[in-house]
Amino acid sequence: MAKNKISLRIMDQEYVLVGEEEKEYYLDLAQKVDNIMREISKSNNRYNLNMVAVLTALNLADALYKTQLEHADVSEKLESLQSEMQKPFEEIKNLNQELEAVKEQYTKTQTEYTKTQIELGKLNREWIKTQEEMKDVSCELDVSKQAMEELQNKLFENQIELLKVKKELDEYKSRYGNDRNKGQGYKSK
Repeated sequence: MAKNKISLRIMDQEYVLVGEEEKEYYLDLAQKVDNIMREISKSNNRYNLNMVAVLTALNLADALYKTQLEHADVSEKLESLQSEMQKPFEEIKNLNQELEAVKEQYTKTQTEYTKTQIELGKLNREWIKTQEEMKDVSCELDVSKQAMEELQNKLFENQIELLKVKKELDEYKSRYGNDRNKGQGYKSK
């Protein structure tokens, strides 16, 4: 940065400074120093320029020291606040990690759920198929039961018919046998 040569007036004395800051900055500093020196000079007329300058330097040193103490205090508080501010960011980081873990678990669970749904679909289709097969078997069973009932009825009817035939045969035998015995009896006499 270029150096600037600045002419300043403090307590009616001319001073020339060389600095890197803008001219307005140095003029503002000179105005503040001049104001402090004039106040000190007004408070006691017996002070010469050197005494006023030393008292001004002490006032400025006091202000600088207090400002440095405040700056240190503020810096300490700032560090503390920054440290406190880091805690929520760390918590957010931890929560984000937990969220990622939950997302990963959710994805796994979702995948398992999808597989389970597919398996359930397969089992459901097999169950429906088995139900249909059971209906078919049930129909066949009903048809077989009807056929068995019909066969049992026919068997029962045949048994009744057989009994009737046996009875007729027995009656025939007994009549034929009696007739035969009668006929044999005539012959032998």
